Amino acid sequence: MSYNLLDLRSRVRIKISNSAYPAATIDGFINDAIVEIADSYPWTYFQKLVSGALIVGDYTYEQQDDHQSTTKMVLIHPTDSRNFLDITKYRLPWQTFFDRFPAPGNMPNARPLYWTEYGNQVYFHCPVDLAYILRQFYQKMPTELVGDSDVPELPQNFREAIVLGASYRVEEERENYDIVIMLQDRFTSVVSSLMSFFANDTMTGPDTVVAPARRQPDPWDDK
Repeated sequence: MSYNLLDLRSRVRIKISNSAYPAATIDGFINDAIVEIADSYPWTYFQKLVSGALIVGDYTYEQQDDHQSTTKMVLIHPTDSRNFLDITKYRLPWQTFFDRFPAPGNMPNARPLYWTEYGNQVYFHCPVDLAYILRQFYQKMPTELVGDSDVPELPQNFREAIVLGASYRVEEERENYDIVIMLQDRFTSVVSSLMSFFANDTMTGPDTVVAPARRQPDPWDDK
């Protein structure tokens, strides 16, 4: 049987011994299980890179709809790709950022350095002076499975974990709590085994191999 939503739903029905359990409910639990697995580890399957030009005079940048957490941010000069700056380490907690820069729009246009994330926006400490290319590396939310032929972003090795994760949710809804404990323990064990199996240096996130750039002076170093 193909590895898709239909296959996963059928296996959940077998696991719960109920071939008539509502498909919509099972599908929801399957997607919930995938989200739980995705949140448990920085799997490479949910890493994403987007690039876009900033607008001169703006100090915000809208996040992608599937954005979950940023892992790396690089600014590239609009006309010279060798001129770039990795600004990842200049991220500030949003409270600290807005304490230091309460009105970023009132700052002179410049190359941005400090940044934070608040709501669905990236905020820079000043309006940008050039249409820099922003390369954002981030962990994305899993794509929801809707149609029977939809395939999870997690590879087929995760089939058992997804089925167990959905099944314990079904049993929880049916108030079969002894079965919930058994299935949830098995789910946790399988996910932990997958973490150990797939863990390697690539799990730290994507990177860009480029020539080293000179570090921009940090005015907060002496504070």
